[in-house]
This record gives sequence, structure tokens and C-alpha cells, in this order.
Amino acid sequence: MAHSTRSTGLLGRSAASPRLRPILTALAALSLVTSGAGQAIALSPTAPAGASVVAAPAAQAATDAASTVLAPTSLTAPVRITVAPRPATLPDAAVAKPKASTATRATAAKSTTRTVASRPTSTRTAYRGTNHVWIPSLGISRSVSWFPCSRTTDPANYVYRWGCAGANNVYLLGHAWGVFKPLHDAYYNGRLRTGMKVVYADGSSRVHTFSVIWWKVVAPTTSASWAWASLSRPSMTLQTCVGSGGNYRLMVRLVQVA
Repeated sequence: MAHSTRSTGLLGRSAASPRLRPILTALAALSLVTSGAGQAIALSPTAPAGASVVAAPAAQAATDAASTVLAPTSLTAPVRITVAPRPATLPDAAVAKPKASTATRATAAKSTTRTVASRPTSTRTAYRGTNHVWIPSLGISRSVSWFPCSRTTDPANYVYRWGCAGANNVYLLGHAWGVFKPLHDAYYNGRLRTGMKVVYADGSSRVHTFSVIWWKVVAPTTSASWAWASLSRPSMTLQTCVGSGGNYRLMVRLVQVA
């Protein structure tokens, strides 16, 4: 009995050890299952020596042993995780376009500029005077003196209106080396052209415009009397000297256009 008491005390001390308790429990359960015994010894760390032994069904002891050894210390509820498939192509992020405010639209509407083709501004020069002649393309601007048909002295360096000319024929003459030199030079250098304009203000300050239609070079004889003859429409004749020594006369014919 002393040996039995010592064994029981050793078992009791082993059962009281936390490190050995799971191992002993597993060995006991394995022994019962293998041998088919119907009783298991419940070890209590506080049971005194010689205490009564409580029998338990073998199946229950095996279940408790298995639960003690195999059961986890805590149970965690399963969590279902769903992973969405990744699209092959990521859509472009939608970018909100800012809307123009009412004030901005109003400003844009006001700032719209309408382009209108402007008409060219007239640069026509207003000519005023009495007994005056202008040839703008030749730079001539001269007063006009009267030269009577009965005069026998040579003309001076002035522009004259000859009194021997007929009706509708404003006949102006001047020296090629003086007042009408630009007209003389224009004949030689090709600046004398049809359509060239001459503006004349008569003794009553009435201003008219004449345009060149043709010109001729003639000898200073009565055979050129057609040049100062009367005409059927308002016209003008310009006369100056040309040729070697001024032996010929340049006759330029113009018609009134304004």
C-alpha cells in the first residue's frame, strides 16, 4: 500500500503540472480507445491520496481527451472574401467640363467684332480759284492771263488764254522753256498720256475738269487753224513749242468731263 500511495502521489504531482497535463490526458485517452476499457481515471490536481475514483464512460473520456488535445483555444467565424475580376482595360476617368457662366457667355457675345469692308475714302482735291489752271500729274499750278487776238508782241513767261479761239475751245499757250516746260518734257519722256486731267477755273470762278484725248505736232502756220477753231462740245487746247529751236507746235486736245 505504501508503494501505491507513492505512485498516486507522483501521478497527482504530474497532473498538477500544467506542462504534463495535456500529454497525460492524451495517453490515457489513447489507452482506453486501444484496449476497449470501459472506465477512465479522472485526474484532479486537488484530489487527496486515497480519494474515491469516479468512472466515466470510455467514449465520453475519449471525446473529452480529444477535445482537450485537438480543440483550438478559440474559434474564428469564417469570412467570405469576394475578389472582383480586374477589367482588361481601365476606363478613362470622366472629367467634368466646366460650363461657361452666364457672365462669360455675355462677355464673349459682346466681344464679337463684326468686320465690314469700308469704302475707300475719296482723296479728290477741291480746286477753287479764278483764271487758274492745274495739271496735277505734271505739277503745274498757274494763273491764267488774257492774250488778245489783236496783240502783236511776243508772250511773256505766263500761261495765256488766247482770244482768237472759237466757241467751246479754251485755248491755253505757254513757253516750253518756262511755264509749260513740264508739258514739253512730258511729250518727250512719254508721260503725256490720254486720260490725263487738267482743271481750269474761268473768270467767273467756275471750275471744270478736262481730259486729254489726242495730240499733234504741226508747223506754226495758218494751216493749223483747226486747232483754235470753234468746237461742238466744251473742249480745251494746250499749245507749246517743240523741236529744234522751237520751230514746231505741240497741240494737245482735251474734252470737258466735269
